[in-house]
Amino acid sequence: MDGNQAGRERVQLRLIPGGMEPGDSPGGSSSTEDADDVLRAQAGDNRAREVLFKRHLRMLRHRVYRLLGPDPESEDIVQEAFLRAFSNLPKLIDPQAFGSWLSKIAVHLVNHRLRRRKLLRRLGFAPGADRPEIMETVASGEVSPATVTEARRVYALLDGLPAEARVAFLLRHLEEMTVPEVSAQMGISERTVKRRVALAESRLSPYVEFGLKEKLSHE
Repeated sequence: MDGNQAGRERVQLRLIPGGMEPGDSPGGSSSTEDADDVLRAQAGDNRAREVLFKRHLRMLRHRVYRLLGPDPESEDIVQEAFLRAFSNLPKLIDPQAFGSWLSKIAVHLVNHRLRRRKLLRRLGFAPGADRPEIMETVASGEVSPATVTEARRVYALLDGLPAEARVAFLLRHLEEMTVPEVSAQMGISERTVKRRVALAESRLSPYVEFGLKEKLSHE
């Protein structure tokens, strides 16, 4: 593809629907509200678990959605992340870190799903991300068909990346996390984060703009 064609084919990463809303924090960060509810949940209070679930559900759905893209298993990943978090809640030393810890669990599950999806596609057992019937799930009625089309193109490009490069890139550019935050979420070194992000940037930069001034919700 020549330079002029690449310019014409550029799409905006911000056109991916979903993601954080006002009030969401980049890392699912700590809160004093969480601390009280986590302590009660650790003592066996099921009501406190329900409160934690409701408080973090939107943030987690958005994050999984943006990292994974249109995938029928996205909601399963959200539910699995909560199940793992609550099953291992006694191991959480810092009650204020529940949101970040929950997000880290989800990021791990997304990474695993992306690697499995690539394998299934190589074996011919999974559809591509550009199937229209799948892409119809990426946006609500408030999002225009043109935006859905552009989002489809972004996801098609993202699907060509290694799983860790994709996740690091999206956490950095779409979730607007710092390198240390991405490192903590993915459980890899900051140097590795920088390498993964640089790899993704080098492959996507001819086609994708990384400006993220506007965010759209899929709900």
